[in-house]
Parts: sequence; C-alpha cells; structure tokens
Amino acid sequence: MRRLLIAFCVLLAVIAVPVLVSAVPLTGCYRSTDMSTNPLCPTNQLLTGRGSTWRPLINSGFPHVLHLQSWNGTNLGTQWDISCPIEPTNYVSVQDNRVGGNGTIVYISQYKGGTFTFLPGGWPWGDGTGTLVITDMQTIVQYQMIGGVSQPVASVVNGTAHGMFVGGCSLAFAIANGSGVGETSSLYPLLTKPATYPTFLDGTCGSAPPNQQFGTWGDVITITMGIDCATPASNETWGRIKVLYR
Repeated sequence: MRRLLIAFCVLLAVIAVPVLVSAVPLTGCYRSTDMSTNPLCPTNQLLTGRGSTWRPLINSGFPHVLHLQSWNGTNLGTQWDISCPIEPTNYVSVQDNRVGGNGTIVYISQYKGGTFTFLPGGWPWGDGTGTLVITDMQTIVQYQMIGGVSQPVASVVNGTAHGMFVGGCSLAFAIANGSGVGETSSLYPLLTKPATYPTFLDGTCGSAPPNQQFGTWGDVITITMGIDCATPASNETWGRIKVLYR
C-alpha cells in the first residue's frame, strides 16, 4: 500500500482543465456524498470514487499512471473519470520518518497530462471532458515492524491539479483523505487488484498487459469541486444597450 497515496489523493485535486463541454459548466461549489453541505458549498451529489496507480514492476518502477473513477456502490465511472496522469520519472521528494522501522514515509509526486471526464446525467455542474495539466500528490504511508520487517500498513493521499475549461471556466476538484486498500508486492505475489477498482493503465494510456498488472489501489473520498466561470467584459456600446431595451 505504500505509495498508494499516489493513486489518489484525493487528488485535493484542484483540477482545472481545458474541456469540450456538452453542457455549459455552472459556477458553484460541489461536495461528495460523504460530506455535509454548508452555505458556501451547498450541493453534495458528487460520488466518491476508487483509484489505481500502475507501475511496470511488482514492487516499484516508473512511470506511475493514475486512473480514478466514481463508484456508486456497484459500478465504476458512472459520473466522473480521471485517466492517465503520468509521473514519468522520480518522486519530487521522499522523506523517511521511520525510527526502528516504525513511522511514516512521505512521498511527493507530480503527474503530467491525462484527461478528466464528467459523464452526462443532469448533474448540477454540467458535463464534459477535459485535459489535465499538472497533478501534485502527497502520500503518507504508515509503516510498522511485523515479523522483523518494516511493512506498509496504511496510507493517506492528498493532491492538487490545475487547468481551465475551454471558454475560460476554471475547475477545482479536491480530494482529501484518499485511503490505500491494496498493493502488489513480492511479499504477497498472489495479491491482485480486484475488478471493482479502476483498470490499470500503462504508459501508453491503454490497459496494462496481463503480465504487468502491478501497482496500488484504494478509495477516493472527501471530495470538494469548484467551478468558476468569470463574466466576460462587455463590448456593448451605450447606443446598442438602448436598442436592447426599447
């Protein structure tokens, strides 16, 4: 589960993306169904999700590739999807805080590219697809000495991403407290990702081959999404405005 964090962060992903929309994005703040509302963020219809992070080797290796999807309790990807942000080489930083094998390791990661999709469904924020720019993730993995070996036992992920909708709207997609569920490892070679977590995508953004089903998977919760569409400056003349109101 270590570096599981990478896989989700939950993103706090503030994700702003260039997008082709089939429904105009609507300015507002939207939260996931596991969060309460407040006057500044009054809608909580956003589904929580699940995520996977692919890697080329059973324990390690780059690139890392994210795949996050909404989860309605039965099906993946019925509301939103984040596909193929790629971390091409090393972590931005790794901080090992363990003492005697117990403690945490903090991974800071940066992913580039990928796509974001809002699926049609009459959601209050609209729908559409977009291209991600940069996604920054922080994963905190808790280790414990078990049988004389320092092993990962839990992980939490937070992250941020930025971009713009075509037409000038910005989108903020914040995921906090993403939690790791499983990870491939040579210590447990028979452990595999369940089908109820997003497909592993490889460095080509296609499904990873059967002999490279390696990586981490976990849950994406506590999501806050913000959309901001700035009102464009008007070029209307006073004469034109008078005509409109005759």
